[in-house]
Amino acid sequence: MSNLTEKLDALLGGIVALLCVAALVLATIGILSRYALSSITLDWTGEVVIFLVIWGVLLSLPRVERRNSHVRVDFIMHKMGATGQRLAMLLSSSIGLALSGFLLLSGWEVVTEALLWDERTDSTLRVPLWIYYAALSTAFGLNAIFTLERLIALLRGAEAAAPTDLSD
Repeated sequence: MSNLTEKLDALLGGIVALLCVAALVLATIGILSRYALSSITLDWTGEVVIFLVIWGVLLSLPRVERRNSHVRVDFIMHKMGATGQRLAMLLSSSIGLALSGFLLLSGWEVVTEALLWDERTDSTLRVPLWIYYAALSTAFGLNAIFTLERLIALLRGAEAAAPTDLSD
């Protein structure tokens, strides 16, 4: 599973980078069209930038989870022994997996409702809102995979992983 999740992690990193670049380019185009080219109306750039940023942020979450780089209260963990740290990691990974499953299913319900009602944005693009809503289910589905990977490693006796950075 590790080789598959490594490739998935690298793919997510590339996608997040592309989403950020696309959001930056589109935001710049939107600003230029508003102030320099006032005859051209691009009323949809803001909403598409929001879609791209939301997708980028949410797709970053599984990468942070996989690296164990999320915000936490370290000083308590450092005061625990190895067994206490392992049990705390098992508990937090189990809760994280349950929460990921809940948000995956809840997000999917919102997506199906948006599809059923054909919800769309107000701009001239009329982007279907299920695309925006699907970011939650997608991100937490991927997060569940990475959390499950950690949970399995812990159950097999692996030590609690030290946090790593997102620089790769």
